[in-house]
Order: sequence, then structure tokens, then C-alpha cells
Amino acid sequence: MPRGLATRDRIKQAALGLFVEKGIIGTSVRDIATRAEIAEGGLYRHYASKEDLAWKLFSENYAALARDLQALAPAPRGAARPDCAGQLAAMVGRFCRFFDEEPLLFRFLLLTQHQELPKLRAKTQSPVQVLRKWVAEGQRRGDLTGGDADLATAQILGLLLQPATFMVYGLLAPGMRRIEMETIAACQRVVGLEAGAAT
Repeated sequence: MPRGLATRDRIKQAALGLFVEKGIIGTSVRDIATRAEIAEGGLYRHYASKEDLAWKLFSENYAALARDLQALAPAPRGAARPDCAGQLAAMVGRFCRFFDEEPLLFRFLLLTQHQELPKLRAKTQSPVQVLRKWVAEGQRRGDLTGGDADLATAQILGLLLQPATFMVYGLLAPGMRRIEMETIAACQRVVGLEAGAAT
């Protein structure tokens, strides 16, 4: 762990790696303190508990990803028609960059099954909700093909998360950006868009 990092940042980086490797339940405060190169009591100066640390890591970063996606696919204003193909490509690109640039955080938020997701309140914006709303509104306007918005959202997420999972386990060569164009084309087909076409 680089000593130049502030203590809080060292704790977050240590915890993130351990939560991905061992799970939240399988990680102890001692594990985090050892990896962060601090005394166990040092963690409690920044977080109330291991669970508080896990929740803050999850909720703050999950909400930030949702805001990023929302900014890439804003709702149309007035009579303007959105560039649905471009918006979807931008959102897929954000997921691909996220995996390549912050693999541990990507895994913690989107691949690791843990107890943090059910804690989100119904009103809390999530990446899944942003994508589902985009699909549903596009279908309502007639810009995207009809059908079940929940199923289309699940299919798009599957096209993003399953290759990432294969990369984590060495079943696919690493680099989500390497397969970004194929992934965009596949996601666009799910909602009835020609790859690269504007609506």
C-alpha cells in the first residue's frame, strides 16, 4: 500500500481489495488494518465499523455511476429527438472504461454479490434504474422497439457483465474497451437500433 496515500484512502483501497477477494463477511477489521498499514483502532477514526465502510464504498460509488450514466443519456427537451444509438453507445463505453480503469471497484459494485444492494432505498438512483428508465422512455416514444423494458435492461446488463466476469476468471482476454464496438452493436440490437445509427 503506497504510504503517500492519506489514511482514509489507504483504508478504502485495502477494504475494496479484500471485499472483492474474500467478501465482506470474510474480511475482518484486522485484515483491512494490516493491508492499509494502520493500527486496527485507526479504522474507527474514519468509519464506525467494517459494515459502515462497506456501505459507504458501495452506496457512494454506485450513486456516482448512476449520475454518470444519467448525464450520458439525458431526457430529450421539447420536441427534440434524442440520438438513442449515440446515448446507448456512450453508456456502454462508460461501463467498458470503468472495468478497464477501476477493475476492483467495478467488481465490487457490479459483480460481487453481497448484502449492500438490498440496503438501497427505493428512491436511490442506481445504474440499473437509469438504464431501465432510458429503455422504457425510448420504447414509449417509439424510438426503441417495444417489449418488456425489464427484460431489455437485463439483456443489456448481461452483455456488459458476463464478458467482464469471463475476463475476471481468465476465460476471455482482458480489456472491455477491446470489445466495446461489438458490445455496443449487440446492445443496440436488443432495443432495435441499427449499430451506429441515430434515431
